[in-house]
Amino acid sequence: MNVPLECHVYYDSTQHPEPPEACGDRVDLHADPAAGHLLIKLGLSPRTDLPAVFLSEPGGKLRIIGLRLTPEELARLAAGQGIGVERLLVYSSDWCPDCRRAKRVLEEAEALFEEVDIDQDPQAEAMVLERSGGRRVVPTLRFDDRLWAFNPDPPLLRRLLHRPGWDKTSKEIPA
Repeated sequence: MNVPLECHVYYDSTQHPEPPEACGDRVDLHADPAAGHLLIKLGLSPRTDLPAVFLSEPGGKLRIIGLRLTPEELARLAAGQGIGVERLLVYSSDWCPDCRRAKRVLEEAEALFEEVDIDQDPQAEAMVLERSGGRRVVPTLRFDDRLWAFNPDPPLLRRLLHRPGWDKTSKEIPA
């Protein structure tokens, strides 16, 4: 896969600083409130989930959502890098080869994660469907409740896991 991702940042200029230029398409919901429809469609709140970054393939397929981000985190995600997290959940299915590949990348990186089988958990499946815009995407990775990655290819997943201060030998995900 390894397709260059387009970056779209949603923010409210009355509450947040203007996002860094590296973030690509910047959408000020104060100036264009109707642009918040995409956030609402994905079960997000234009009031509490901003600033938000969406990284998508050129055809529009959503790959990453980041919520409630600092300017530094916005810049890191725009560059395809990760942010500090405490909890990583992998929504997967037993039959899915992409899920096995993602878990292998996580294990190689010695990242701690929990797994939820969406075939066995209807609430987890509903969460994936809502956040992905109605697609049943596996694997879906949820970093805390602020970063969602939808079937990231291994190079992107490795970049999302690489964070300053992360010591692979400690097997801890930094806060």
